[in-house]
Amino acid sequence: MRLYAFWLLFFAFFRLLFVAWLRENWNADGPWASFWYALPLDFSMAGYLVAPAVFLWYAGILIRPSAQPFLRYALLTFHLGLLLFMVLAFTANIFIYAEWHTPLNSRAFDHFRIPGAMLDSMSAAFKVGGLALYVCLTWVWWRVFLEFSGKQLATPERSFAHLPAGTVLLVSLFLLIRGGLGKMPINESAVYYSGHLFNNHAATNTAWHFMHSLIETRSTQNHYRYLSDESARKVVEELYAPNKTSNRAHSWLSRSPAETPPNVVFILMESMTAQVLEELGGEKGVCPNLSRLAGTGILFERCYGSGYRTDQGLVSILGGFPAQPDQSVVLLQDKAAKLPSVSKLLKKAGYATAFFYGGQLTFANMGTWLYNQEFQTLQKKPTPFFATVMTLSLHQPYDVPYKSRWTGNTEREKFLNCAAFADHAIGEFFRQAAQAPWFDNTVFVLVADHGHPQPGNINMNTPRARQVPLIITGPRINPEWRGRRIGKLGNHHDIPATVLDELGISSTPFTWSKDLLNERTPDFAYYSNENGLGWITPQGAGFFPFAKQEWQEHSGNLTPESRNTARAYLQVLYDVFLGL
Repeated sequence: MRLYAFWLLFFAFFRLLFVAWLRENWNADGPWASFWYALPLDFSMAGYLVAPAVFLWYAGILIRPSAQPFLRYALLTFHLGLLLFMVLAFTANIFIYAEWHTPLNSRAFDHFRIPGAMLDSMSAAFKVGGLALYVCLTWVWWRVFLEFSGKQLATPERSFAHLPAGTVLLVSLFLLIRGGLGKMPINESAVYYSGHLFNNHAATNTAWHFMHSLIETRSTQNHYRYLSDESARKVVEELYAPNKTSNRAHSWLSRSPAETPPNVVFILMESMTAQVLEELGGEKGVCPNLSRLAGTGILFERCYGSGYRTDQGLVSILGGFPAQPDQSVVLLQDKAAKLPSVSKLLKKAGYATAFFYGGQLTFANMGTWLYNQEFQTLQKKPTPFFATVMTLSLHQPYDVPYKSRWTGNTEREKFLNCAAFADHAIGEFFRQAAQAPWFDNTVFVLVADHGHPQPGNINMNTPRARQVPLIITGPRINPEWRGRRIGKLGNHHDIPATVLDELGISSTPFTWSKDLLNERTPDFAYYSNENGLGWITPQGAGFFPFAKQEWQEHSGNLTPESRNTARAYLQVLYDVFLGL
């Protein structure tokens, strides 16, 4: 019972630290009710953590007295290891939430497997401060544990009279872990009490959510099943039918007399949210070079990232495959290898291919996936070529060699300064590239890999945080198309169909990609994360939280038909993902 009380106190402390550290996410009522509503999952998780100790205690009843010192040593060692992990998990949850706006999950755990790439995203001060905080918290909680547990962890003597008590403890723990005698075991919905998602995340036990995420990630079951398989497939087939029957060129690519195939360059911009582009309603003056490129090319005003991480955006843009809520296909090489890609198709059509990136290719298994997409090193003056350039400066720790008018030390100011630097670098790239002999025969596609909460500190469940700029520009753009704005709703996994058909290369392998210039394709955009499913139509935008199972409207109103389509979309997408 003392151990059980210890873990409840531990959870309450880190919940307080969580809400205090992330106080900018509070609503008018504050998150204080989360401490009460959190109890069901806290009780369950505490039961999981105490159960091994109870089993050891139960064993202590049966073993000879001379083994008692070993039992005490085993219990202390077990709890020290457990505490080292728990402090790390609950502390990391705070910093992960500040960046991703989702609790610690299996996707974050995957990045711990490549510590080099993870550490590169942290400043030196953050590394030192984080390590000091971890050591301090671990030491404090170890002292608290010793006070709570007392010296007598094991039974004082072997006595079979203790067996009934041990049995009662085990049954009680089972009921606490399960959440009672109901038909269904406890889950996150038991602690969701608020329309403000941060309050619900504050009430969610970090360790319980993380364990559940690990189990679900390795499951082969579709947990997003809302309709019959036949009904869901029919809805999605009808959704994409116009794209399959009427793909055609739209004349935005100027034709030379010799019909020379253009070079194609994709520039994937790390975290370049629509919030920093004035033409998309963003901050003024942050990205003048992107504004200029949008004015001389085609700007897609309503493009959204289906995921919120680079590994998801990479597969969406190059592979035309939408992001899944709880997994990343690029991390599962057997599945990722079965996806089509723009680079594979263009190489088959005679293009040389290359990928340029300043970070570590071990990040999120990117290197393996890129090699399988048949990227290669460009030799001297190959034509035509397809090159992908990926920026990485608009990312924590925001240390760039540039000073803009945003000089503050807040997250917002640092983000805006890095966005201005990225725009400056893109401007310099185009200034120098314009002098190259290949430039006049080149099409450039600029798109962000995903959105971002900053600079407006917007929740990542909202459409605005997921909106990204998409610009097609370059000398080979037909003059009649320069300066055009396209209002069709779509995602960056729609880029393959939008670009390839104009090049005269069939986009049929990209079954989840629709042509954003095709008037017949339906107007919709999809996005997701571990929290839920987002869907946008001309009539409105909504978010469907998986835990609460109730639609939240963000603008306008989604029709019942649109809500049904959204859930069918995710159901079929996840079936396809599992079947890869």
